Amino acid sequence: MPREFDPAAHTLATLLEVQVAAGPDRTAVAYPHASVTFRELRDRAGALARSLLAHDAGAGRRIGLFLPNCLEYIDALFAAALVGAQVVPINARFKRRELAHVVARSEIAILLTSSEAADHVDFPGLVLDSLPGLAAAEPGRPVALETAPHLRHVVVLGAARPPLTPYESFLAAGADVPPEAVEEATRRARSDDVATVLYTSGTAADPKGCKLSHRALISAWWAYAEAVDLADDTPLWSPCPMFHVGGIGPLTAAMTVGATFVSAPHFDADEALEQLLAEGAVHLFPAFPAFTLGVLRAPAYRPERFGSVRTVLNVAPPDTEELIQSMLPPTAVLLNDFGMTEAAGMVTFTPVTDSPGDRLRTNGVPFPGLEIRITEEDGVTELPVGEEGEIQFRGPNAMSGYLNDPEATARTIIDGGWVRTGDRGRLDDRGHLVYVGRIKEMLKVGGENVAPAEVEMLLSTHPAVAMAQVVGKPDARYGEVAVAFVELLPGRTATEAELVDHCRGQIANFKLPREVRFVTEWPMSATKIQKFRLRELLADAEATETVAS
Repeated sequence: MPREFDPAAHTLATLLEVQVAAGPDRTAVAYPHASVTFRELRDRAGALARSLLAHDAGAGRRIGLFLPNCLEYIDALFAAALVGAQVVPINARFKRRELAHVVARSEIAILLTSSEAADHVDFPGLVLDSLPGLAAAEPGRPVALETAPHLRHVVVLGAARPPLTPYESFLAAGADVPPEAVEEATRRARSDDVATVLYTSGTAADPKGCKLSHRALISAWWAYAEAVDLADDTPLWSPCPMFHVGGIGPLTAAMTVGATFVSAPHFDADEALEQLLAEGAVHLFPAFPAFTLGVLRAPAYRPERFGSVRTVLNVAPPDTEELIQSMLPPTAVLLNDFGMTEAAGMVTFTPVTDSPGDRLRTNGVPFPGLEIRITEEDGVTELPVGEEGEIQFRGPNAMSGYLNDPEATARTIIDGGWVRTGDRGRLDDRGHLVYVGRIKEMLKVGGENVAPAEVEMLLSTHPAVAMAQVVGKPDARYGEVAVAFVELLPGRTATEAELVDHCRGQIANFKLPREVRFVTEWPMSATKIQKFRLRELLADAEATETVAS
């Protein structure tokens, strides 16, 4: 791909066609036991695209993907792009209520799921359990459900029980559709058409569907490819789920330049380490400490084994970033960013050429073509350099709105095209962003602001801690106090007093956790912990303890 190319001139489908023309036999996607070239990916996606047209699922229709990471997931992303359909990735961790909510609200026509991950999740069983009336549908006929009136077909990779449609049968229906019909649909598609309705992580409430255009996705991830100097035929590793922008985004970045996208159906730290080493990964996009530290703490990891690695992208507070950088070889540069689903991924990014201090202690500068500003709580009054307020952005990577939610869209996209993030931060005198935390998650302890991220960062540096999250608990004296939920590393131990003492003397006493509650599982959205559910757990526990006393 020429470095001067215009993201606004492409869709995901045309990117694939460009890479097929440039080098059809280069590896496009590498999974642990399977890989495909750009030509093979185009052929696979083309076959599925013909089937979508055969089932009247072309331009403007929505295709739901309730799957683990797999090659067919990527086939479906590009098949939808080829015919102008919109993909709705659905969080593979969703259960009955959440799945029913998204299927109904997103108005999908076809839902693709899988029985091939039955050892981990019974996806078809969840679908049947979530959609009343589906089990009684007539096999071989389009379904008609009162709770999901737009849904016509539920297609299953692997074994499919009636009335669900086997994937092979669904594909076969496209055999009579000429390739020219797909080519014509591809020509009609435009870069500003919606490519995907990507649901937010839902850390504070039910997820909302962000409408992201081809242009938004390509603009955001072409900028990342440029920033790390991603080259063709170069392996880019990402363990993030494909229902998250951290999964779709790196795939898009790879497609802009013809790099190889390296991933796996699920994350296992030991297997991930061996895979990225076997593939000779040059750029790593683990994005989150659970993935990054998982690999770096794997028994077989040694810094000298990362000789091919040039960049590692991880989003975390400064002390966690410094810990990770200390575990990497000097030749591997750790990068940070600030991003969100509503921005198709990234808003700011730390350039490779930045000083270690800037890379590890800030969230970087805006990509070219993007603007950011800091405002007061009113969302309008702009604040000067150094003052904390709400982070806002605007640019070609912004979502066009929330699907079927004009009120939420109007609250988020305001005059001038500025997008309110709900995040608190500040800009330094050189334009670097410093993220502080979610505005709604800020604690007010005795009148003092406490950023949970600061306390979480400090707790995460304890050698026994795998993950820490901090929420507020009502308190008669201080208004609220900090409570920490902590997951320990396997085989490690720590007491509540030990963890509080670990923080004492490093932060003000009013920031110290008043309680530590140990957990082994987290209420998750996509890759984020749902803090509103932690607060619910805390309230339930308090009520139970009150009754017991």
